[in-house]
Amino acid sequence: MKRLLSVLGSVTAIACVVAAPAHAAGPPDAVKIANGAVAVARGSTLLHTNTFGRYGCEDFVDAAYGRTTANGIPHDGAMAFYHRLAARGEGHSRLPAPLGALVFSQGEDGDHVDISMGNGQYMSGGVQGFGPGWGDGTNNQILPSANLGHWHLVGWAFAPWSATGF
Repeated sequence: MKRLLSVLGSVTAIACVVAAPAHAAGPPDAVKIANGAVAVARGSTLLHTNTFGRYGCEDFVDAAYGRTTANGIPHDGAMAFYHRLAARGEGHSRLPAPLGALVFSQGEDGDHVDISMGNGQYMSGGVQGFGPGWGDGTNNQILPSANLGHWHLVGWAFAPWSATGF
């Protein structure tokens, strides 16, 4: 957690120095990564719990970003959400995904969304929906891959909303 807070502080400091060009459609990537660092810090407080149930990936991501399924990613709506972002040119199909990015995968049992920790690992809710007994047996865990089991990466995107509410 100490390292995570150090990264969060460093990314926030970088984001405060970088200003978006006047013609930019949105904030620069450094600001988006700082926003994601806030979500990763919040999501880390939910790890190793069963807070959102076996299929609560959208709920986990929404909570990490200070959202609900009403104003974030709707329950069972991960892939539709990604496709909307990709249609706006905000989707990326290759890894690595930066810190805080929303990472979307699809498998024979459905769709999934994680939060990238920026180091090749992913914070995830609803892990036991992947396969009961996986990892530490809780629903909210850190996954070692975006391509876990039968799920395969579809793409990633920065969250379209702020984790800090501004």
